Amino acid sequence: MVGGETIADAQDTSCTNGRSIMVGDAPFDSYRSCRSEDESSILSQSSAGQVEKGFNPLTQSQQQARTAAHRSRVRPDYEILSQSVADAGLNAFGCVFLEVWAMSDDGTKLVRPSGGHWMDPAFAQSLANDDLIEKAWELDRVVRDCPPGAGLAGTLAEEAGSGARHVHWRQIKSLLGDPFVQRGPGKRMERFIEIGIGLVAAVPFSFQEERGIVLYFSRGSANTEMLRASSNERFLIISADVIGANFSIRKAREESVQARRKMFQESIKKVRKEMFQEKPSLAQAVMDKDFMAKLREQAAREAAQSEEGNIPRMDTFAVKMAKYAVKFGKRMFKRVNNSRRKWRGAKLHGPPRQSFKDCLFAFTGAFLTMLTILKIASSVRTDSKFDFDGGWYSSTLCIVYALTPAPVGQPRQIFAAHLWNMLVGLACRHIPDGGYNHFMEGSDYGMPLIWKQALAVALGIAGQAYIGILHPPATGLSMTFTSKPEYSWSTIASVMMTDCVVVVLSMLILNLSKKKQYPLYWLGLGWEGGGGSAGFMRSKMRRRASNVRSSASNLKGHIAVMGGGDQDKEEDV
Repeated sequence: MVGGETIADAQDTSCTNGRSIMVGDAPFDSYRSCRSEDESSILSQSSAGQVEKGFNPLTQSQQQARTAAHRSRVRPDYEILSQSVADAGLNAFGCVFLEVWAMSDDGTKLVRPSGGHWMDPAFAQSLANDDLIEKAWELDRVVRDCPPGAGLAGTLAEEAGSGARHVHWRQIKSLLGDPFVQRGPGKRMERFIEIGIGLVAAVPFSFQEERGIVLYFSRGSANTEMLRASSNERFLIISADVIGANFSIRKAREESVQARRKMFQESIKKVRKEMFQEKPSLAQAVMDKDFMAKLREQAAREAAQSEEGNIPRMDTFAVKMAKYAVKFGKRMFKRVNNSRRKWRGAKLHGPPRQSFKDCLFAFTGAFLTMLTILKIASSVRTDSKFDFDGGWYSSTLCIVYALTPAPVGQPRQIFAAHLWNMLVGLACRHIPDGGYNHFMEGSDYGMPLIWKQALAVALGIAGQAYIGILHPPATGLSMTFTSKPEYSWSTIASVMMTDCVVVVLSMLILNLSKKKQYPLYWLGLGWEGGGGSAGFMRSKMRRRASNVRSSASNLKGHIAVMGGGDQDKEEDV
């Protein structure tokens, strides 16, 4: 089955549905070659038919006219979109499935437009059994709308941003294991994992008021170096722009069609009116004194109106500013109206409760780890330089033991987020102080304390999000280090040492469970199929070494060429 059709049916309609069909062992680029074959077949058949009947073959102009008429035929929107989608899927390295998701007009959901999906038939037919093949085509055929921030498409759209010019890669398995990710309806992420699709690249697009995202799916065993190559990512971005343009032009095309239809209807009415209205000829009009008098009166009236209505034109800048203000007002009204609709929620199901065994395991781990932290805090309290509050780790232990797969609880997040927020707090503390003034009250010099505290928290959150080290419990350190002068660089050493204790104890306790693993990653730089962070570093060093060798060989070649040229000059002399 191909999207609800058989392979034979898909071959017959490959010119219109934009899918690739397998010819032998290679995919046949149906939509690109089929149109040219249709055009050539039409022209050759018509020429051959005329020769058989005794007529001269079509001239070059007639052939061009027929080709232009064939290209100008009216095609539905889904067919135009499906062709660009098929082209992107066929030429992107490792892509086996592609989807287009667009934001609805009210901003409450992401929808997959008609024609905005493509699956490689070779991938579907290569699955192990008929059950998996049917599940693959069902993913291509059946889909539900999802709210922003929920489901696979909503989560990736939120992470990738709007109009960002980059490719956002994610592993579906990591999204599936993140308890903070709203799964959405249909269990699509589980089905992707089941049929062997493990990687997805998200590329957002934004044209005029239309926003959306293009998702490129690949096998979990695909070569990540080739997938993330600069040439492949550049193609993904440009293809997403083409797909977004083909989708966004729908509304403008419909408006243009409506305008032409209206003009055509007015022209028809005018022709009918003139056909049924009896008009005098030119000679009769000249000889008719009453008719000529009416014409003179109408001309004089129009001249008087033009003289009286000669009002100075408004300034061009003022007109532009007025139009911009009206446009901006419409946008703000639409955004506020859409915001009001979002207050009703997306009607998703809340997260399930955990089992009693898991809760007992989390209780034991959190109790032992917190007891160790408090013992360390009481031991270093004798030296005020290394003093810290053990209560800072309460929320961290909640994430580590109750939400173990969450990315915000991995070692990289804990170490980096704690360090970042403490440095931000120390930096904000050195801003000249203006005392404990109320909000928006000025001071003789410096900044009020509450302003510094708010600035530290804002920088802590924004910095974690930008660097990619989000760990929500660490944000309180930015405000604490801003407010309390007793916490200094020595406190940073104590916190880093306690972080090591937390991570080690969590590894020892959590890995005793059959269902849990900690950590899922240390640095998080690599991919599962590429050897993790160590594999990433090795591949990066290999690429650099290869670039150095190629540069050295090129330099050696240039030197040899220059030496040969000098030798030729000496021989000539």
